[in-house]
Amino acid sequence: MNNRIDAIYARQSVDKKDSISIESQIEFCKYELKGGNCKEYKDKGYSGKNTERPEFQQLMRDIESGLVRKVVVYKLDRISRSILDFAK
Repeated sequence: MNNRIDAIYARQSVDKKDSISIESQIEFCKYELKGGNCKEYKDKGYSGKNTERPEFQQLMRDIESGLVRKVVVYKLDRISRSILDFAK
C-alpha cells in the first residue's frame, strides 16, 4: 500500500510542571518526520498503566487495517509503561 500514513501518538496523563505537554511531544515527533504528512493521535488525561485509551485504540485499528506505515512517539512509555502491554 503506497498511500499509508505516518502516525504520531502522544499521551499525557495529567498536567504537571515536570510533564511534557502533548503539543511538545507532537512537535518533537514532527521534527523526526522531517515535515511529512501525518495523522496525530492524542490521549490527554489517560494513564500509561494500560492501553484502554480511545485514540490509542483507534491507532491500533488503523494499523491493523493497513492505513499506518509507521508510528512515531516522543518516548516508548507514551504507548505503555507495561512491557507486556507494549509487546502486544
